[in-house]
Amino acid sequence: MKAALIFLLSFLLAVPSFAIDTKIAQSQVIVVHLHDANATGDVQTVRVRDVDSNKIAQISLHPNKANPKIWSGFFVISFFKGDTAARTLEFFGVGKNPYYTYVSGTDTIQRVNLFENSDLMAAFITRDVEAKAKAAAKAAPVAADKKKAEVFSQEKMVQIQKQVREQVRVQEQVQVSLEEQQAKKRAELLEQQQKLSQAEKKRKQDEAAALVKKADAQYVKQNYAAAEKLYSEAIELDPENESYFYRYGVSLYKTENYNKSLVTLNMAEVDTDKLLEKDYYIALNQLKLKDYDKALKALVEVRDENDPNFSPTAAYFAGTIEYQQQKFPEARKSMEYVLDNSKDPQMDKAAEDMLDQIDRMENFLASKKERFRFTFFAGPVYDENILNVALNNGQTDVQAFRANFGASALGYIYKGLNSDLAAQLAVSDYYSTNTRFQGDATLQTADPLELALTLPYHLEIVGKSRSYNLDVLPSYRTIYMSPTGGTRAEILRTTGVTTTLAAPVKRDLYLSGKLEYSIDTSLADISSDDDDQSGNKYGLTITPTKLLDLKGEKSISTDISYIMNQANGKNFRYQRMGLGVSYSYPTFWKSTGTLRGDYANQSYGEADTARTDSTMTFTYSLNKDLTKKWNMGATAQYTIANSEVELYKYNKAMLSALFTYTHSILSK
Repeated sequence: MKAALIFLLSFLLAVPSFAIDTKIAQSQVIVVHLHDANATGDVQTVRVRDVDSNKIAQISLHPNKANPKIWSGFFVISFFKGDTAARTLEFFGVGKNPYYTYVSGTDTIQRVNLFENSDLMAAFITRDVEAKAKAAAKAAPVAADKKKAEVFSQEKMVQIQKQVREQVRVQEQVQVSLEEQQAKKRAELLEQQQKLSQAEKKRKQDEAAALVKKADAQYVKQNYAAAEKLYSEAIELDPENESYFYRYGVSLYKTENYNKSLVTLNMAEVDTDKLLEKDYYIALNQLKLKDYDKALKALVEVRDENDPNFSPTAAYFAGTIEYQQQKFPEARKSMEYVLDNSKDPQMDKAAEDMLDQIDRMENFLASKKERFRFTFFAGPVYDENILNVALNNGQTDVQAFRANFGASALGYIYKGLNSDLAAQLAVSDYYSTNTRFQGDATLQTADPLELALTLPYHLEIVGKSRSYNLDVLPSYRTIYMSPTGGTRAEILRTTGVTTTLAAPVKRDLYLSGKLEYSIDTSLADISSDDDDQSGNKYGLTITPTKLLDLKGEKSISTDISYIMNQANGKNFRYQRMGLGVSYSYPTFWKSTGTLRGDYANQSYGEADTARTDSTMTFTYSLNKDLTKKWNMGATAQYTIANSEVELYKYNKAMLSALFTYTHSILSK
């Protein structure tokens, strides 16, 4: 055992970094504990670097609820599906050498302990290994029997709850004992003061006032230890002055003497204008003493007073406790209060970071429990050329305003660790008007109503070096349109299946291949069999995606596609080659921007008038999560279509916005 421990230590001490394994989880939660008793303030910043790519991210750590000498936080890395390659991360402070790391945890959550030197880490590992050995020894006798294991777990939970209650009881006893001591000491001082002559009493009061003046000066200089000593001496000289107790209690808090500070502040009588400040410091002491329920209650009360000096900070600490207790809606409310009321840029930034963490953790937990999802969307569209015709040949105005709206409902039939099967029903529709917002039968011939039923299936195939993600999407779609501008009728039915296989090639390179097959059944009236759109369609798309940063917020992808449409009518048979390039990046307002360019070449070699069409499209889109459920997208697009036949040449600009509302029902 000792030899194995020495080997483990020698390996860990040689390389102050660690590797994470992602064979199961696509999202990896990494909890970070910084062991630094000398750290001060409310937030510690640690940077994490991917050793291979040299990409850097930054995380914020906050005081650990179990140990104020440990700073804790977490971040979530979203990997390419199927990425099983180990990656090495290195943690370091700004301007500091990399921390020594010790890692534990599960497949989906890993805990990283950071230390400034190897001795601290070695001591921690020794304690951790011994604790695990004891736990394993206790668990071994009951591990063979499931029923006994359940009893053991229940007993263990009762034991933990008992320990928590015992800690609270001991803490309360300490408080009562200190209060009794402080009350007794003050009574003795007051009794001694009553025995003094008026002159002697006045002299001591003046001396106490002079000491307090010096203490105030030391407090302003943040020399709290000196201030505490001077305030204590002032109380000895003038125990009747309540304000001295208050200042003494605050200085005790600043010197981390939290128990004594709490008792002293509870004894102090203050003017009305100081009551909120006193409650604020009482709450901070309770927070430091890990009495989180009392601290949270007091901090929320200070927050709700809407005081510009104390309420924002109280809200931040309240939100931190609520977050640690996984009360995410309450934590969000507190952090939003900070952003609305704080005048401290650093606190605003810390609150923003915490809101991001709340979003990530809520999404991470919700994705594991989601059973049903309902989506509703609507948005306006401006289309410069809704009929896609050459403007110089147009018989009517082809500019249009359109309303795009629809909904979908998805339910999971089966949801397992590595696979899931769902059913989704969706409907989408358009309604077009002319530029005077009047209905126009000609324009409305381009308005499709689409109904779709799909059965999305996902499977993760775990391999030795990487895993593969297989998505199969059987679908049935039907489209209703009005070729003459009257009542819409069903014109096309499509039954098909799309299969996508994806896997990481490297840690920052992802490759997917998509095969499509569909059978189209045209129900539209035709004058010639050569115009029959029914037939089979085949497609292949290869998409490599390159991550440009550690968080995956910046990426570039390329689409290479080939489609063959084997329509019954020769005028609709074609072969299409396409190339698309997209660049996604974080932009203003915490939104995601995407620049995309597409080029397609489509050949109608068997048509009555053989031709080749080419299309270039340039798109800029912006996507923003307004809330957890509301999303907004905006798109600007310009298309240039050329053809060997003049009739099929056209240019068009299009502007659109889409608002989406999503509601999920989670399993308990």
